[in-house]
Amino acid sequence: MILSRLTRNRCCRLTALCIAALCVSFAAFANPGAAILPPGEGQALATRICGQCHSVELLMRHRLTRRQWMAQIDTMISKGAKVDDDDFDVLADYLTRALAPESRSE
Repeated sequence: MILSRLTRNRCCRLTALCIAALCVSFAAFANPGAAILPPGEGQALATRICGQCHSVELLMRHRLTRRQWMAQIDTMISKGAKVDDDDFDVLADYLTRALAPESRSE
């Protein structure tokens, strides 16, 4: 079958897009040194909830007090984050312990 020039161009663009997506996917999984949140009760919850929109690296750049974390969580809820009432305190406690201002290592 002979493809028109327009069809060939679309196929080439689609193929290139698929290859690029695969490369990005492999790079994400092949990075064993990727940052992970500090261990502790609430780590999985923070990874699941915050990780829907943010990278771990971005999260770890923030070092906030409990009051600031609570305000930040409220802000994220207003933007659509799904945080149950029961999870709110667990998340705030974890982030306060794991990413407190005094835990910054520079």
